[in-house]
Amino acid sequence: MDESSRSGAAAGILRRLGAFFYDALLLVALLFVATLPWLALTGGEAITPGSAGGLEYAYRGWLLAVAFAYFGLSWTHGGQTLGMRAWRLRLVRADGGPPGWLDATVRFTLGATMALLAGFGLWYLRAPGWSFTDLGALLLLLPPLGNLLSVAVHPRGCSLQDLASLTRVLRT
Repeated sequence: MDESSRSGAAAGILRRLGAFFYDALLLVALLFVATLPWLALTGGEAITPGSAGGLEYAYRGWLLAVAFAYFGLSWTHGGQTLGMRAWRLRLVRADGGPPGWLDATVRFTLGATMALLAGFGLWYLRAPGWSFTDLGALLLLLPPLGNLLSVAVHPRGCSLQDLASLTRVLRT
């Protein structure tokens, strides 16, 4: 790895969000393809708790494994997902080296947890009117928003994921 890729400028919020949405679209397409073999087990029917029983949990685990494989392989082999490549971003360890599987696991786990929290928060906020449930939903949005805020206020532009996994996202 050359010196410029180790000491490049930190990626800003807009670039990170652009890469995130690009990767989200690619991941949805990948998960559609990963679902095809499972449809053969259910005769083409949706995989739900009522219709598939325990098969649903195996299916969910499969989708999680596919998502982790996409990000983990991308980060450990070149430091870039397709979205990061399109937005000219690269993931490196804090010491400048390439990320390893432990780094990818920590980063993915924290990112998936924050994405789930945000998803639940937005799901509960969709109903009209105001209730105490809405306050709880707003609280679920705080970790993902704090992650973005961290990029803006941290001296080196690190997110909470960067700090937890000892990595950095740099512009290439």
